[in-house]
Amino acid sequence: MSVIKHEGIVSCTPAQLFRLINAVELYPKFLSWCKEVKIESRNPKAIRASAFIKKYGFSFHCPFIYTLRTNNEIVVSLPSGGPIYSASGLWRFQGSDTETKFSFELQLDHKNTWWINFFLMPILKNEVKNLVKAFKERALVSR
Repeated sequence: MSVIKHEGIVSCTPAQLFRLINAVELYPKFLSWCKEVKIESRNPKAIRASAFIKKYGFSFHCPFIYTLRTNNEIVVSLPSGGPIYSASGLWRFQGSDTETKFSFELQLDHKNTWWINFFLMPILKNEVKNLVKAFKERALVSR
């Protein structure tokens, strides 16, 4: 099992950041690698969608489910297969009326092979860091 976690602080309330991350249909506007998002279903407790991703010369659809827990957490269910036994993520938010500390944690249960450890994991660590950075920048623009 591998865990990748990055944190950030933004000048907005947890509820504002929570809404920003839940606005999955807007991801193509500020995540350069996300070309399209199709929402299959949305209700107050969950969002089921698929993102079309194009990065590193690869293009693929990535289905995901956001399970919404008040304004403090979003559980992310991701597809698995091949050398990845399971994949999940967790957004956490805590803060005040003026500032929010937030984090994204990616958990992967995978085969322990050299190419995952030396190729895939460094790429994923960088992508999680860039994801948190993109939401920090978007929160500044959205205020």
